Amino acid sequence: MGSFVISVFPFCLLAVSSSQALNLELSTNEQENWINHGGDIYNRRYASKEHKISLETVSNLTLKWKFYAGKDITATPSIYDGTLYFPSWNGEIYAVRACDGSLVWKKNLQELTGLTSTGFVADVNWTVSRATPTIAGEFVIVGIYGPAVVIALKRLTGDLVWQTRLDSHNSSTVTMSGTYYKGYG
Repeated sequence: MGSFVISVFPFCLLAVSSSQALNLELSTNEQENWINHGGDIYNRRYASKEHKISLETVSNLTLKWKFYAGKDITATPSIYDGTLYFPSWNGEIYAVRACDGSLVWKKNLQELTGLTSTGFVADVNWTVSRATPTIAGEFVIVGIYGPAVVIALKRLTGDLVWQTRLDSHNSSTVTMSGTYYKGYG
């Protein structure tokens, strides 16, 4: 697995600017949150407020910033109030500012949870997540790949709030991202 640098995100709240002066830096009030793998509870994977990228303008996009995540990211980032949340194959989960790519916080999943890897992924001998973090109010909910555990982190700090094991079998895994709806995960 090679290194991965975040550079362009499908709905471009992240890291693009245009040579024809498209202004994609949105203020917090204008930004649309992308709270789970599908963007919303309907899994539309569509950013309704993104109208500046089209077939005519896409060739004008240029790199605005890069963030080195150590190894490949393992899921679609979620976005809330201008911060991206995403896991990486290096066993970290990151919170990064969408406007400039600066690190808000990063946490090592094995250190946070005390879990050890199941060893199912070749060349990955540490605890990882393959699920898009789900934003649930003040929390970031993350599924651990294996053993199957769900954790809640404080959105602003990344501190662990709780963890719940979903299956007692050590070979159990979480391979799907969650959806938070009206207080239910």
